[in-house]
Amino acid sequence: MNQVQQFLEYIFNAFKIWVIVQPWEAGLRVRNGKHIKKLSQGIYFKLPYFDSVYVQEIRLRVREMPMQTLTSKDLKTVTLNSAMGYSISNIEKLYQTLYKPEMTLQNIAMSSIAEVLHNTNAEEISPGLLETKVLDKLKADDYGLNYEYFKITNFAVVKTFRLIQDQSWVSEGFSMTEKK
Repeated sequence: MNQVQQFLEYIFNAFKIWVIVQPWEAGLRVRNGKHIKKLSQGIYFKLPYFDSVYVQEIRLRVREMPMQTLTSKDLKTVTLNSAMGYSISNIEKLYQTLYKPEMTLQNIAMSSIAEVLHNTNAEEISPGLLETKVLDKLKADDYGLNYEYFKITNFAVVKTFRLIQDQSWVSEGFSMTEKK
């Protein structure tokens, strides 16, 4: 039954001749793969099969970054979490520069943090320093986005103990699961 519903929705949307852009959205209409028109709030007509319409919310978006465990210049271990808030300011620029914006921004932010930590001793590292460096790196390229904030939500310089197990242990006669 679900497949029938999806098929009917696909057919309906294929022949739909209008698109509605809400007040908190922005859009682009691309006609014949060439002509681009920005769409703000309102109702717009489109030609089925000739027009492609892309609509995005332009409100604040928040992206929480996964935990990072990194090593500073003086070989101390730093563990941190972070979050970023951004919004779309120019939808045309965004579509022309980035394919997957959230993943790209996450990678830029996390690699910027790793670069700062790699080049700085643990005593000199602070959440404020990392936040400033990441925002500077993000603002260096114009992707059509406004960066509202970048915050370190969890920060610790800690000792870690890692148990590394690979096939070489098993081949040498050591195993974590087998008893001899």
